[in-house]
Amino acid sequence: MSLTEILEHVNDYFWYIPLVLIVCLGIYGTYRLKGAQFRDFKEMFRVTFSKECPHKGKISTLQVFCISMGNRIGVGNISGPILAILVGGPGAILWMWLFALLGMASSLIETTVGQLYKTKDEKGDYHGGPAYTILNGLNMKRVAVFVAVVMILMYVVGFISMEVSSISSALTGAFEFEGNSLFFAILLTAISAGIIIGGISRIAKISVWLVPAMAILWLVLAVVSIAFSTGGIINAFVMIFQYAFSVPSAIGGGIGAMIMIGMKRGVLSNEAGIGTITNVSSMADVEHPTKQGLSQSLGVFIDTIVSTITALVILSYADIETIIALDLESIDLLQYILADTIGGAAPYLVALFLFVFAFTCLMGDYVIGENNLSFITKNRTAKYVMIAGLLAVVFLSSFYASDAMFAIVDIFLGICGVINCLVMFKLAGRAFEAYKDYRAQRAAGKETPVFSKSCLSDSTGVNEWE
Repeated sequence: MSLTEILEHVNDYFWYIPLVLIVCLGIYGTYRLKGAQFRDFKEMFRVTFSKECPHKGKISTLQVFCISMGNRIGVGNISGPILAILVGGPGAILWMWLFALLGMASSLIETTVGQLYKTKDEKGDYHGGPAYTILNGLNMKRVAVFVAVVMILMYVVGFISMEVSSISSALTGAFEFEGNSLFFAILLTAISAGIIIGGISRIAKISVWLVPAMAILWLVLAVVSIAFSTGGIINAFVMIFQYAFSVPSAIGGGIGAMIMIGMKRGVLSNEAGIGTITNVSSMADVEHPTKQGLSQSLGVFIDTIVSTITALVILSYADIETIIALDLESIDLLQYILADTIGGAAPYLVALFLFVFAFTCLMGDYVIGENNLSFITKNRTAKYVMIAGLLAVVFLSSFYASDAMFAIVDIFLGICGVINCLVMFKLAGRAFEAYKDYRAQRAAGKETPVFSKSCLSDSTGVNEWE
């Protein structure tokens, strides 16, 4: 058995632990927040897209929302739902929806907690995330440093390698000419350098227009494809519910495997319960931590919509037996269906979307890497070394993709999920108290609730709030 196969087996079995914890956190959060992901749905839109401006030089809720959505909406929203269908059948999408609803509660909790325990640097910029929460909220420095190191390796090396290899594969497949691999490697490295040198503020400005644009364009492309499909969108929804508790004979396997793949693809896409998005969401300059929690809860919902759109493109094409009989991998299957429904431009369009989706993820990956590096050290040389390493990863990953790397990243992500859930079970009470305070102020007619840590039963480690 090869190293890659061993890592994949370890990954498959290990992930049962974080998935169970994430589901329990979602159920617990839904109960304690009294279904906030349902009753506060309108409020989520209001706080996310409000015209309120942050203090000069600070990052707004909308900017953070777009950066985080750029990190959430990526290659996984294209390949993930298709893989779920091919492995677990159409019913896996229903389970993906159910776990996303629980994930909205988890995201509200972890984002609110991240805001409570964020830290301000010498420039006045905010930093937060699991490492900061563990240090400030639980005073466990060694665990915090371990998490920060894992985050840097996972994002700056692992995720970027995966995303760049996907971009390069799509581009070289769509645009075939001599030396295309080297050309795209240099191009991707140059673009990455240009964005990173501009810093987080430039990434925030780019994300505000790029992320919504790419999501809308993907929706338009999907609608056109579905309109010209022979199966139809009604048939797609019928299959999702028809196979919710059974796996098609063409696929085989049991309902347990279907539920697991639906849950896992949803978690890997929206990252709710893993804590990773709090690296970004904690940077926002907000009047109340719950405001950011509600905004990120909406992010889970929108991410799931994008994934669902991809699934509907596949399931609207034909019945599941016909789709399985094509015997194509996820991206190849998507290109085949798009080519059949909208024409020969499909490979170029898929390459374009993979390029944009992966690049927005790459921008978010750098933000998370820098955020965790600043937790470990303030040395500017370390930052430059990380940037140089990141660009090296971009260049080399344009030529080579490692399946072992993918498995290692998955394991790291699972480790983060386990640690984050345990931390959230310990600190979730602070999030519930902050949420109760926010609701009370809104019920009293206050348009913009302002947080005071006096509403917390224990404000130890909450240093950036009056």
